[in-house]
Parts: sequence; C-alpha cells; structure tokens
Amino acid sequence: MWNAQRTSREGTRLWMLGGAALGHVAIFAGLFRGPYSIPFSGTGLFYDYGGRVLAGQLPYRDFFAEYPPLAIGFFTLPRILGDSFRWYYVWYQVEVIVADLLIVLALYLAARRWGPSPWRLIGLYTVAVLAVGPINLQQFDIFPAALSLFAVLRFAADDAIGSGVLLGLAVMTKVYPILFAPMFVLLAWRQNRRGVVQAFAAFVVTCVLILLPWLLRDAGSLRGMLAFHAERGTHLDSVYSTIAFAGRNLGLGWVDVVYSFRSWNVSGPIPDALARGSTFVLLAVLATVYALIYHAARRRGPTAAHDVQFVGHGALAVLLVAIPASKVLSPQYLVWLTPFVPFVIGPRRTAVWVGVAVTGLLTYWLYPWRYQALLDRDSYALALLAARNAALVVTAVLAAISLRGASNQTPATTREMAP
Repeated sequence: MWNAQRTSREGTRLWMLGGAALGHVAIFAGLFRGPYSIPFSGTGLFYDYGGRVLAGQLPYRDFFAEYPPLAIGFFTLPRILGDSFRWYYVWYQVEVIVADLLIVLALYLAARRWGPSPWRLIGLYTVAVLAVGPINLQQFDIFPAALSLFAVLRFAADDAIGSGVLLGLAVMTKVYPILFAPMFVLLAWRQNRRGVVQAFAAFVVTCVLILLPWLLRDAGSLRGMLAFHAERGTHLDSVYSTIAFAGRNLGLGWVDVVYSFRSWNVSGPIPDALARGSTFVLLAVLATVYALIYHAARRRGPTAAHDVQFVGHGALAVLLVAIPASKVLSPQYLVWLTPFVPFVIGPRRTAVWVGVAVTGLLTYWLYPWRYQALLDRDSYALALLAARNAALVVTAVLAAISLRGASNQTPATTREMAP
C-alpha cells in the first residue's frame, strides 16, 4: 500500500509539473505576445550582435558590445537557426521559454529534495513572472537569472565545484551574480573552507575558459565593456533620479534628461553628485545585508548554508538592496528577482511577496505606458516613478527584516530526492 501511495503522489507531482510547464508556455508564447505585452524589445540589438559574430567579428575588438561574452553566445545561437529577423525573433523567444521552463524544473527538483511544496515554489515564481510582465520575454535577463538560481541550488546542496562553475557562467552572462559570491563565502567558510577554495577555483577556471579567445587575441579589448559600465551616469529610472527630481523641486539645482550609454539618464549638479556617491552607497548596503545574512545564519545553526529557503532568501535580499542602491535601474532588472521570490521565509514573507508584485506592476505601468511622459518630466510620471522606487526600497527592507526574524526558526528538513 505504501508503494501504491508513493506512486500516486509521484504521478500527481508529475502532472503538476507538466501543467505548470504548459501554463508557462501559454504565458510566454501567448499572454506576453498578446494582451499583456510591451512595444519595445532588445531583440534587434541581439540580432545585430549575433550576425556580427557569425560574420567572423570578435566582440569588443571588432565591434562594441556592452554585455559579457556568454551573453553574446545566447544572442548568437538563435541567429544560427534563423537568419532573417522574423525567424530570429521566433527562435530567440523559444530560447527564453526554454530558460523559463528550466527554472520551473529546478524549483520542482528543489521542492523534492528539500521538502517545500512544489505548488508553492512554482506558484510563487509564476506570480512573480506575471507581475514583472512581458519584459521577461523581450530582454535576456532570464538567462543570468536561471544560472544564478542553479548556482544557489548547487550551493545549498553542498556542491562546491558545481556552484562555482554555475556562478562563473552566470557572471559571464551578466555581471551582477558576482554579488552572491560573498554570501557563499560567509555561509560556508566556517564549516567547509576546502569547499570554498574548490568553488573559487571552479569559478575562476570557468571565467578564464570563457574569456580565453579574448585573452589570447586581444585582452585589452575587454576594457571597453568595463569602461562603458563604470562611466555611466545616473539612470532615469533609478532611486537617485527620484532624489534628484525631489531636490530640483526644492530649488537645489536643475535636472535634465539626456540619452547616453544606450539609456535615458539624468544630468545636472544633483544627479552628478549622486552618481559619484552611488558606489559608496552600494558598498555600504551590501556590507549591511551580508552582515545580516552572516549573523542570521549563525543564529540559525550550522545547517543554514544547506537550507535552500534560507540561502534563496539571502540571494533575494542581496538583489533587493543592490538594485535600488545602484545608479542604473533598468526595468528588466526585476527579472533577476523572480526565481528567488518563492524562497522567502520569516514573519514578513507575505509582505515581501506583495512588495515584489506591486513593484513589478508599477514598473509595467511606467514602462512602457508612461515612459514618454517620464522623458517629458511630467509630474504624474515622476510621482509614479517615485512610488515604484519607494515600493522597491520598502520591499528590500521587509526582506531583510523577515530574514532576520527567521534566524531563530527551525530550518527546513533536507531530504534526498526520491529515486
């Protein structure tokens, strides 16, 4: 009888996984291409990059690219399958859907290994995807988001080399996952220093292998990409922009909207000063959240590093404080959050889920539907931007409070995947 019950549960779970997969295909291939869509896409730029690579040009040396090398690989693969832009667009979106389905599968396997409800993990991820909206389909941020999730899951599974390799792949797709490295070290150092060294070595080897074509042919060409991001000003969508416009209203200085570095930014004495100080703000808030994670892990006990919900919540908290503290805050950055939303624990978890959803919906309302008004410095659009940024900051604070509040709770029981 026990075997029959187990078989029945397995069948129910597989049906649930299949239904979730079909639901996500419908969301990405139907909803995000129909009534819930955006008129802007980065696909044209990706198509151009892929064509240049297939023409034999080396990114950074022969043409400028603002994204790391593995991102160029994601852009090039659909160009191999579809030479015309029409077919490239189709194959690129297929690639995005595959990445989304891999996230769904990873969450399902995480539920089986560590014990949380697969309905809850996949359901919360689905809600987060819907809240962030169709920008999931039109940009490429789902690829580093998926790789980041895989790295976090392998870390929680005590797979040092696997987590190092996956984190290297994520960083070579978009640099932001490097923010998880200090958290990994803080959580693992006391119990598994050898594992930390192995993970670091795996990370370095992975990055070097991906960068090898440039290291051998023209290492200096990579400086252009790094300089592009280092020299960017204050992004129009950022929290600093909201502060700058508030300062303008108080008569502290003028604020202008300019197009530079392939984005809309703000210039003037206030935003320029904020841009100079943004690095220090970012380092300060990251140091604070790392310290909070470390102390919460110590109170939680030696198993905290292998509690997938604690580690996943820590990853979400790191991103939630880093995004508003950065001088650049593009709408697609919210995609980074979606795989980690299901892992929130603690007394404020519902408030965090609501905060992410509200932030996503306000962002969609602003971009694309009120973005031209924002460029025109319309007071309503500026108020909408301020509300979105306030929601993001409040959500970050709630995530930190909830993680701290969960530090004394009993960790979720880890169990091996069923054979």
